[in-house]
Amino acid sequence: MRKILAFLMLLFLGCSVKDSLGPAFKHDPLYEKALAHTKRCQILNSLETKAIIDATYLNPLYKQFKTPTFLVGVYNEFNNTINNVEFNLTINNQPIEINSSIPEFVLYKEFPFYNSWMNYYLVRVKSKPPFKIIYHSKHWGECELLLK
Repeated sequence: MRKILAFLMLLFLGCSVKDSLGPAFKHDPLYEKALAHTKRCQILNSLETKAIIDATYLNPLYKQFKTPTFLVGVYNEFNNTINNVEFNLTINNQPIEINSSIPEFVLYKEFPFYNSWMNYYLVRVKSKPPFKIIYHSKHWGECELLLK
């Protein structure tokens, strides 16, 4: 009887949940908030990806930004830049300011959809929400993101 009781105790103790489940199961408020303010789209041609863009609205995450500011990640087949001979980015059909220098306090490598093969830019616009971000290609159409 004691052997059965000892076996059952070991069985239940061995199945208990530990606090050391690793970083995949830890609560990350920045990641969750960034996810709520991030959108992604892609431009396709015959099932081939021509461009991918993701945008995160940074103002709800960081109080340091006074004008509407976005972190925009871009991958395309033409020199992998945000604006080039084939691709063009617009937000609410307003002029935008693009900066490739991202402040250190913006932990974009921890954001949803981060990819090391994309180039990231800080994009500012003098407009009000909702923000309609359009990434347009001369030959393959466009994709649209709506951020509020």
